[in-house]
Amino acid sequence: MKKDYSQAQLAWRMVIELVAGLLIGFGIGYGLDHLFGTMPLFLVLFIGFGLAAGVKTMLRSANEVQERRLALDAAEKRED
Repeated sequence: MKKDYSQAQLAWRMVIELVAGLLIGFGIGYGLDHLFGTMPLFLVLFIGFGLAAGVKTMLRSANEVQERRLALDAAEKRED
């Protein structure tokens, strides 16, 4: 199955990955703070972890797209 992404699809994918990481971090941090009664501590900590995870996932996606494009470029050069 061939997957070709337009620039808009790629941008939305990366935004969704970043927001998902932030929301998961927010949810875990808020839940732990509510459980332990330490309101801003875990919230701030896990939002930071969520941001880092979202950025790491975005970079992995960008690298995947770049590798796919390099492979297509190399295949086109071999055909010429």
